[in-house]
Amino acid sequence: MKRALPVALFATFSFASLALPVFAHHGFQAEFDGQKLVYVTGTLMRLEWENPHIYFYVDAKDADGKVTSWQFEGDSPNVVKRAGTQRQDILANVGKAITVRACPGKDGSPKGAAETLKGSDGRELVVGGRRYVGDGKPGDQP
Repeated sequence: MKRALPVALFATFSFASLALPVFAHHGFQAEFDGQKLVYVTGTLMRLEWENPHIYFYVDAKDADGKVTSWQFEGDSPNVVKRAGTQRQDILANVGKAITVRACPGKDGSPKGAAETLKGSDGRELVVGGRRYVGDGKPGDQP
């Protein structure tokens, strides 16, 4: 009887800890709309170069001058590096105007799964895999 309680607690904790990784990561389709593509132009405010994904933040002004702060998610730092984009390439654009190609969030909030970032020097930096699954019409490009 003395062993039953510790064994039961250990078993409960073990099963609960197995479920934690489920909450640690999300699926693309659960959060982003791969049927839509947005281009957001604004000022790159900051970059978070950490696993499991890079994040960067852009302040974009609309026609009325209202500023909207966007959060973009890219691939992991390792995948972004293998695509040819270094951390310094993105950091060089902080405080400058950039254009981001991304699949928007499904909930309508200002967030997106970024594919590319076009820097102030005109270079296009790959920050995420191609996720857009549209029909490929010429209107898909800016």
